[in-house]
Amino acid sequence: MSSNPFRFIALVVLLLGLRTSFATAQTPPTFAKPPEVVSTKELKSMLDDRAEAIKKAEAAGKQPEEMKFVLVDVRSEDEISVSIIPGSITKEQFEKDKEKYKGKLVIPYCLVGGRSAAYANELKKSGMVVKNYKGSIVEWVMAEMPLVTIKGEATNKVFVDASRFKIPSKYEAVGK
Repeated sequence: MSSNPFRFIALVVLLLGLRTSFATAQTPPTFAKPPEVVSTKELKSMLDDRAEAIKKAEAAGKQPEEMKFVLVDVRSEDEISVSIIPGSITKEQFEKDKEKYKGKLVIPYCLVGGRSAAYANELKKSGMVVKNYKGSIVEWVMAEMPLVTIKGEATNKVFVDASRFKIPSKYEAVGK
């Protein structure tokens, strides 16, 4: 019996295909599809537009329009106590008044985007419109964007592990 190399290759491809199909079928459904994301440039533009709308409304003696999005910091209290992205609220504040944000784009963020992606998926399941800020506060700092304290005062401090993240020299790493 002569050996046909093409038959052997076809058999290997078939077996690998079956193995891949079996593995895919056995993959647990715990791995949710990643949420849509917003970039630093997009977020900065959205925050700038909102700040400009507030200035114009105040100059005209009017109430500013309701914002069309909400930026939610899902980090720990320790992290939030150091600094936040201007215009954001805490997860706790958001959760207390979720109804207020129905129909608005919710943009969660954390340190690098993992916790916020999980929270974004959770919110999406409940019917909210959501985009994750992938890269989160580390990417914000790497782009040298401003930070504030929870009281709204400008700061250069950010809660990061300086041994894991090399941040621009204008910032001070606080924490771990």
